[in-house]
Amino acid sequence: MSASEWLVAVGTVLLAVLVGALLLALLQVISTLRSLRRTVNDLRIETVGMISEMRLAVRDATFEVDRVDALLTTAESVGENLDSASRLLRRTVSNPVVKVIAFSAGTKRAVARLRKSDRRGA
Repeated sequence: MSASEWLVAVGTVLLAVLVGALLLALLQVISTLRSLRRTVNDLRIETVGMISEMRLAVRDATFEVDRVDALLTTAESVGENLDSASRLLRRTVSNPVVKVIAFSAGTKRAVARLRKSDRRGA
């Protein structure tokens, strides 16, 4: 066997080993891509479920916020009505009550003076 035949044989073997290594690497890449495809699909399915749940949660939260807003509006209205009612009651009752108290105090003094004068006269 000549040197050129030897080089061709060695080159062929090296080429076969290189092609084999490339095929193994290609099989690994294909396996990794399949695994990645499964993972992406699982992630997509899970994400779609989460997004659906998030939509429901946002809708429920919006409903609750609207309810709380309505409650706050009602509470503010009740507070304003109570303020108005208490002002009206104070205006309506305070003047007559003051007059009754003043009248009572005056009557007490008058009765006390009358009693004093009756005691001195008797």
